Amino acid sequence: MTCFMSLQQYTRGEKFMKNMNKVLAGLMAAGLLLTTGCASTSTNSSSSTSDWYTGPGYDKLYEELGKADVDLSKADGKLKDILDKGQIVLATSPDYPPSEFVDDQGNVKGSDIMLAQYIANSLGVDLKVETMDFNAVLTAVDTGKVDIGISGFGYKADRAEQFELSHGYQSSSVAAHHTILVPAEKADEYKSLADFSGKKIDTQANSLQEMYVTDQIPDADLQKVATLDQAILELQTGKIDAIALDSTTAKNYAETSDGMFVSVYEKNGVEFDLSQYADESGNVAAVKKGETSLIDAVNQVIDSLATSGKYESNLYTDMYYAACDAAGVSPNEE
Repeated sequence: MTCFMSLQQYTRGEKFMKNMNKVLAGLMAAGLLLTTGCASTSTNSSSSTSDWYTGPGYDKLYEELGKADVDLSKADGKLKDILDKGQIVLATSPDYPPSEFVDDQGNVKGSDIMLAQYIANSLGVDLKVETMDFNAVLTAVDTGKVDIGISGFGYKADRAEQFELSHGYQSSSVAAHHTILVPAEKADEYKSLADFSGKKIDTQANSLQEMYVTDQIPDADLQKVATLDQAILELQTGKIDAIALDSTTAKNYAETSDGMFVSVYEKNGVEFDLSQYADESGNVAAVKKGETSLIDAVNQVIDSLATSGKYESNLYTDMYYAACDAAGVSPNEE
């Protein structure tokens, strides 16, 4: 199957404007920006170009991840199948940098991809990555097409009823804000969430941001899309007014848009209030409901992250910083 290039690859300075017509043509021909298919996770040697980053770089960290100690003595169900076939299949939507994205060479990268590799290493199996629209990831998990979904999912009570969700693996300040991306020339109009009343706002369907907009900007004209690539295109062409995102992803799109977009969190300090969501527990992995043996093994890996850091105290923080560097954006920290 063909894996179409993410629009995020085109938002690199002058390339964004030069290639927009090509992107539009590709969208019209393909119907989707990201289709289900196999994705390359091969790496190419690269060094950091970030002033803030002092780690070894994404590719080097990927190579030296190692593995966690996992008790597999009682493996059954899907976990036993994974161990028997020697492969775990991941579903992800690589349009959410730095968690998951496609680099300029067509490789799927990101902190979530590195986490999936660490899980595979810990189980002693190979990792296969299947890319698809965000809204299709959990369907693929539920139908058994893939073994696990990791795609920047936040904890939601309704998700916990339908899937086995892992312990949270990204609840620290590195990605603790959710905000809105707007055209740069409109940024001064938005000093609070109330200023988005009546505005057309894109979110990925079934995302945390969909819930935040519904709850906190109830009179917004909410538009649900399959991919962030689609949302970015709609914002660029004026079809919508804004996109709800986590602040790091919003900052990334802003910094690679050649001045076209601005994060209202960076510009005006505008963000969603997360204090009202008691179940908020960081990003989670999802497996099919009832596969308790598999989620227990995944949780053993995730629980090990806090004490497995190679350059930071937490190994996922290592992964996240390296992915930010590879995506060309600095993380948000408090």
